[in-house]
Amino acid sequence: LYEQCPDFVAPASRRNEVLGFVKGGLRDLSISRTGFGWGVPVPGDDDHVMYVWIDALANYISALGYGSEKEEDFDKYWPAGLHVVGKDILRFHAIYWPAFLMAAGIDVPKRLFAHGWWTKDGEKISKSLGNVIDPVELVEKYGTDQTRFFLMAE
Repeated sequence: LYEQCPDFVAPASRRNEVLGFVKGGLRDLSISRTGFGWGVPVPGDDDHVMYVWIDALANYISALGYGSEKEEDFDKYWPAGLHVVGKDILRFHAIYWPAFLMAAGIDVPKRLFAHGWWTKDGEKISKSLGNVIDPVELVEKYGTDQTRFFLMAE
């Protein structure tokens, strides 16, 4: 995938990160774990739950009707032209997800862009940290074009 589509992962720094991981050798990946009370239960095994990210990844195509009687949206919108993700979930989206799709005979997204984090006072902006910034307030204070420029530049 990475040799056939050298621009699959962008920017180059993220592509290099993915290539470094892949060149280090891939091993089997367990999609379930024990010791957690949350996750998708594994049928027939009360001790295991599936990682929530495996279910989240599958939602990209099931939300478009894949696997149902109405796959029109899937046929129309998949594969995604550009998949934008945060750098903290790059490995899932640039390595595991394409592998799952290829194993199922499903086209991978055409391109993946992993963005960095916006920070506030040196910390990643996060709902869980409670340090979010309302973009509507930015627009009201600085204007639409200025806010767009800032968000795209950062």
